Amino acid sequence: MFLGSCVDYGSSLTIVQNQSPTIGEGAMARACVIPSMPTARNALGTYDVALDKSYPYYMYPLLSNGLPSLMGTVDPNIIYVNKWTVKIEPPPTVQVPWTAACPAEFDYPNPLPLHPGEQAAAILEAIRPCHYDLLHNLMAQGKIPSSMSERVIFRLIVRAKGRHGSTEIKSDPFEFPVRVCYGCLQTGFTSAAYADFSFPKVPACNKLAEVNPYQGNPCNPAQDYGPLLCCALDAEGKALECPGIARGIPEKTGP
Repeated sequence: MFLGSCVDYGSSLTIVQNQSPTIGEGAMARACVIPSMPTARNALGTYDVALDKSYPYYMYPLLSNGLPSLMGTVDPNIIYVNKWTVKIEPPPTVQVPWTAACPAEFDYPNPLPLHPGEQAAAILEAIRPCHYDLLHNLMAQGKIPSSMSERVIFRLIVRAKGRHGSTEIKSDPFEFPVRVCYGCLQTGFTSAAYADFSFPKVPACNKLAEVNPYQGNPCNPAQDYGPLLCCALDAEGKALECPGIARGIPEKTGP
């Protein structure tokens, strides 16, 4: 059981849960929508580090101000969040070579005013692109298991920090589990045209249909759900585009 994926709330500042984004409809089709209702809970994240570039992992914490409202022109129980602290904890058997430029613990600035009794969702870069590179390399080198059958779970420990009047305030730590994988979102293609292209196979971009039916997550292709169909921009299949867009591939020249 993963502690912290959802908590009881009622204290002054609480991260209730991590929100699950939805896909917009109509004029907002394929847009990333972050709902604020408590029913939109994400209990376990997925982070694919075998894509075309270094993607972050986003969290969408639902934050609650449990203070009562006090009447006045400016309610003194407004909480002004000014930053979030993040700590990335790998599984006990995994050693990650964190660096000063890419540490396991860092702050992420994202201001959020929160009125008494209010809940609001924020966007938080909980894993940075530099962390993607570290994890990608460790999995590519076999230092972290990359088999689809493996479940490598990292923990993200997050706190909101800000001010309540002249007093500093911070939430209790909120823990969120994320499965780190190598290609797991690039599977499950049911269309006959792409059924044979589950990772590590990838179609050439000039073989794609006019519209790629497997666009993945519009909020961030590297996280939480697929299927995501990438395609190869070069003849060797090394340069990827995710999600893939139909286009011609330059002919290979030379030896």
